[in-house]
Amino acid sequence: MQATTDTVTVRGPDGEPKTFNNVTTLMGNLGLFIKSDESVEMYVWENVLYMKWTEVKARTAIWEEALAELIADAFDDEWEEDEDYEDEAPEPAPKKEPAPEVKEEPETKADSDDPNVNPYSS
Repeated sequence: MQATTDTVTVRGPDGEPKTFNNVTTLMGNLGLFIKSDESVEMYVWENVLYMKWTEVKARTAIWEEALAELIADAFDDEWEEDEDYEDEAPEPAPKKEPAPEVKEEPETKADSDDPNVNPYSS
């Protein structure tokens, strides 16, 4: 959003606060662009310390933009929470299958005279 800003205070490259008066500002994702008669400068949001608007049109536009952004962020957060909830749906418990029944057959004594019996397997 572009607006005429009465006062902007930023942290300069040397780490010291720097104040601009009556400049055109452009707010972007990367940071704040400040256009004065001498130059155009860009400051990342971490270095923007203070901004003030007194012009009625600028105040109204800035306020509407801020509200729209807050509402959009709230819906984005709510949407992400809904997606997280769907991802965390409980998995159905695995069905326990009954163990197969094992029938024990009585061992028969091997007869050494029986040709069908292998005497070397026990």
